[in-house]
Amino acid sequence: MFDRPEPLAKRLLALPNRWFVEREIILRSEGRTRYVRLSRHLQMAVAGFWVVMAAWVSFTSTSYFEFSRIVENKSEALDQARDDYRNLLNQMGDYQVSVMGIMRELETKQAHLRGLLNQNEALKQDLKSTESQLKLSEAERSNLAQHRMAIGDKLNELEGTLRSMLGENGALERHIATMRSQLASIEAEKQEIAAQRSALSNRMNQMQTDLRLVLSRNAQLESSIDGIRQELASTAVQRDQATDEGTGLKRKVGDLEARIADLQGVHREVLARLNERTRADLNEVQKIISRTGLNLDTMLPKVPVAPTRRGTSVSGQGGPFVPLPKDLADGGNIEAMTAALNLHLQHLDGIQSALRAIPLTPPIDAFTLMSGFGPRMDPFNGQAGMHYGLDLSAPLKTPVMATAPGVVVVAGWRSRYGRLVEIDHGHGLRTRYAHLHKFNVRRGQRVQFREVIGLLGSTGRSTGPHVHYEVLVNGEARDPARFLKAGKDVFKG
Repeated sequence: MFDRPEPLAKRLLALPNRWFVEREIILRSEGRTRYVRLSRHLQMAVAGFWVVMAAWVSFTSTSYFEFSRIVENKSEALDQARDDYRNLLNQMGDYQVSVMGIMRELETKQAHLRGLLNQNEALKQDLKSTESQLKLSEAERSNLAQHRMAIGDKLNELEGTLRSMLGENGALERHIATMRSQLASIEAEKQEIAAQRSALSNRMNQMQTDLRLVLSRNAQLESSIDGIRQELASTAVQRDQATDEGTGLKRKVGDLEARIADLQGVHREVLARLNERTRADLNEVQKIISRTGLNLDTMLPKVPVAPTRRGTSVSGQGGPFVPLPKDLADGGNIEAMTAALNLHLQHLDGIQSALRAIPLTPPIDAFTLMSGFGPRMDPFNGQAGMHYGLDLSAPLKTPVMATAPGVVVVAGWRSRYGRLVEIDHGHGLRTRYAHLHKFNVRRGQRVQFREVIGLLGSTGRSTGPHVHYEVLVNGEARDPARFLKAGKDVFKG
């Protein structure tokens, strides 16, 4: 009794079990033996990966050659159209020459007819022959009219082709003009950003200069006050010693006390104005940063305190900034007003440092927002997911720039991100730039504001050329759109 042959499907299903048998690799080094097990599923996965890669390479190669063939055919068709256009122009020239010759013949025949009409009636026989010649001329005229109509049709055809070409050129010119206007507006925004930052820095420097002047003047005032006090003490001694000069000494003391009061009033007025200016600047900068959703209490560094008069110093201070009450700062106490001004300026220095680290501009000049921050439908599997950045679309190899100064902490390939650059700006702020075509920086390198760090691409898990832009605050993703909107509000103001 012969065995029945196995079905073909069963034999095909059994092939992977025959080909992908579990194997072990024996590794020996320095007297040790290790066994690496290669399971059937791992071998099948590796083989499947190489099959998919081969299919993808074949598909891309076929697509490339097919596209090259289409481009070549289009080029040949364009060359043929140009040749036809040149031939048509040559034919039009020939037709124009023929029409001019016919017109000259018509003029000659009309002159001949005028001569015949002026002749004697006795030349009727000659007139009959002339009429036959005129009939022949009418036939030539009809042929000429047909030629003219054919030439007119071809001219209309050429005019239609030229109009379509002019329309396409007009559309391209309008698109180029739009792009130029966008680039001009972006360049203007960049100039405004640079001007605003420069103005803010100059304002900070001016306030620091004013503070130094006030402190210097305060020292001079204190020295004057000490001298006056010494004069008052010596005057009091002299008053006790010379009772006869008491009235004059009292007047002198009164003058000195009035002078001290005037100096203290001027000092209080200057300190009050500086306190008011620093409070206004602090409120303005705090409003700007609050639009981004950042917490200033966690961003600002701890500020050391200057040495005291006794020669000791205090360090290790910190905590959230609490402004001195306005009634205490403006109540006439010079030492309290000076302390309030020092606190305001220290806090303003910290805010200035934090403001330089906040990314308030986009990483590319011109872009189209393809996907925002938050929940979205995944472009690959169509399922709902969370998107922790902005997808900014632009042409391939568009320069990508750092949105704030900092240090590069990542510059390499990161699976789903493709080629990735991550920059640490300090104060807990980091930015990421993913799917780059290439990057121009290395890990540990310090980059400046708007410095080119790479070129826009489509590497990693991407459907087309764009840059995936993220903003991290203490490791937590924040919506970059809030930072860009705050930047626009700042630089417009």
